[in-house]
Amino acid sequence: MNPFAQLIDILIGLYVSVILLRFFLQYFRADFYNPLSQFVVKATDPLIKPLRKIIPGFAGIDMSSLVLAYLVIVAKFILIFVLSGQVSFNVIFLLLYSIIDLMQSILKLFMFLIFVRVILSWVSPGGYNPVLAVIGQISEPVIAKFRRILPPVSGFDFAPMLALILLFFISSSINYYLSPLLQRAF
Repeated sequence: MNPFAQLIDILIGLYVSVILLRFFLQYFRADFYNPLSQFVVKATDPLIKPLRKIIPGFAGIDMSSLVLAYLVIVAKFILIFVLSGQVSFNVIFLLLYSIIDLMQSILKLFMFLIFVRVILSWVSPGGYNPVLAVIGQISEPVIAKFRRILPPVSGFDFAPMLALILLFFISSSINYYLSPLLQRAF
């Protein structure tokens, strides 16, 4: 892959993560006065505010954030195609593959948040960290579902590890089954 295309993939992927963080901050009703939350809001407001005028929320879900993340991913692929010299491309394939990339971005974000939460809990157990507080507010609803399956044993909480394994399995399944299926179809 072209090095400029890789750079665009990384930078836009990071911005998509910030947009998805905004979505999950609202969805899980995390603390918006936290410094991390304030950064996410300020970084995404210029693009989300105009979209909110067009795309309303639905059942408490901020649809404009999801649509923005999807549109940014579509723009990323268009830029990568242009940089790699592909002027013509299948639009339907691009739109469907962008949905797959959005799902992968959501899974990767949750894997990252859970991993950071585990590492920070080892480094500063019991101490207050505003970043850890927001990460906990976003990742706890997911981890809590796994904690019902595998409760803490002798002070060890294996639910984050189980969550990471399942999220990784889902991500790998998408890469193994869904992506090739889409490529064969087009």
